[in-house]
Amino acid sequence: MKHDQDLRRSTLVIGNEDVRSLLDPDTVLNLQREAFVHIADGRTTGAPNLWLRPPLKSRGWLKILAGYDEEIGVLGSKIIARFPENPPGTNLGAVILLFDESFGFPVAIVDGTYITALKTAAGAALATAALARPDARTVGVVGSGELAWWSLALLTIACPHLRTVSVYSRSQDRRESFAIRAREDLEYKARAASSVADATREADVIITATNATEVVLHSEDVNPGQHINAVGIRTEIAPEVVAKATVVCEGRSEALVDGKFSVALRAGAVEEQDLGPMLGEVLSGGHDGRTSEDEVTLFDSSGVAIQDLVCAQAVLDRARTAGVGTLLNLAPDLGT
Repeated sequence: MKHDQDLRRSTLVIGNEDVRSLLDPDTVLNLQREAFVHIADGRTTGAPNLWLRPPLKSRGWLKILAGYDEEIGVLGSKIIARFPENPPGTNLGAVILLFDESFGFPVAIVDGTYITALKTAAGAALATAALARPDARTVGVVGSGELAWWSLALLTIACPHLRTVSVYSRSQDRRESFAIRAREDLEYKARAASSVADATREADVIITATNATEVVLHSEDVNPGQHINAVGIRTEIAPEVVAKATVVCEGRSEALVDGKFSVALRAGAVEEQDLGPMLGEVLSGGHDGRTSEDEVTLFDSSGVAIQDLVCAQAVLDRARTAGVGTLLNLAPDLGT
């Protein structure tokens, strides 16, 4: 492949396998920390997240995110498709488009499935390190898919003191397989739970990473002092849980219109002024996180475009160096 072409006029297509080989969890954690701080500092520009819910029998939908960070030098968009009734592994598709910030030419098309899972998991890991009680040791996971797995895996980097996990999903086989994998690959003391309540009642940290479109985490499942990472679709957290928690968000506008907080807001369980700080404010030291042992904290992960774009840019930079991907010419040379 010829990488000596004028890359401003060529589009590099980078598939899932190459993305996985070029992007590692430590890099993603560092990228996400920087992205959150930039979001909180107002150094990013983003469009409102857009949802398209066509009348499909499968109940599938599209979500579109777009953003720009001048300091990092990344401009682009992500389109994510979720078909929750499909079998695990086939219910999520995503693609990220990167554009030259000076010329507007599409410089890359990057598979976004792995990036979506990893950047979301990294946000949850950073939030846990910042918001969970210092003596936290146990994790309760609701969900057993790719996002649930990476959310647990990145906790081993950001919060190595968390060593015990209980996992629940609707499939007994999947939750048992998840527990075995957590023991073998991550060296957790892990077990399959019989219900959501069984997974969460003794947990210091709760992760809701599920495709469920109905509420799965109710107020009675949450105890004082717990930290919750709400990384599922949007509706998995009961409004009463949001109301009893200090909610820390990725970006305020996203949380108010597209997050778990927005669901509670429309239900009348909270008011706009109840929304807590952005995670970047906590990470930079500009705002307190947890203020008491009994406080319930909740990280509302709704998705901000820059989180995906910085990961895709890192993949693009590494792909160019490694000489991987497929170059396309999407437009004729129109001259300079």
